[in-house]
Amino acid sequence: MDIIHALEALLFASGDPVPIDRAAAVLEIDREQVISAADALEREYEKRNAGIRVVRLEDGFQLCSRPEYADLIVRLMRHRKPPKLSQAALEVLAIVAYFQ
Repeated sequence: MDIIHALEALLFASGDPVPIDRAAAVLEIDREQVISAADALEREYEKRNAGIRVVRLEDGFQLCSRPEYADLIVRLMRHRKPPKLSQAALEVLAIVAYFQ
């Protein structure tokens, strides 16, 4: 197993910060190996000037976009359509509204 890219997959899938101990348990490695893998992943992103980076938050890591792309991301999110409600959710809302 390629630990660096396995950690990358965990961070990507989570979206939220992944605690070091949790990553170590899932990958079946120790904390120091998780930290080393995260550092190597960040160096890999830096080397190819990627649009994302690895950020250490408290006792975990998270994938984040690079700050220089913040304006583009804001523009993308500004024009996002709100999620549609399912038919079931609409029915529940109708009932709640009716009975207040």
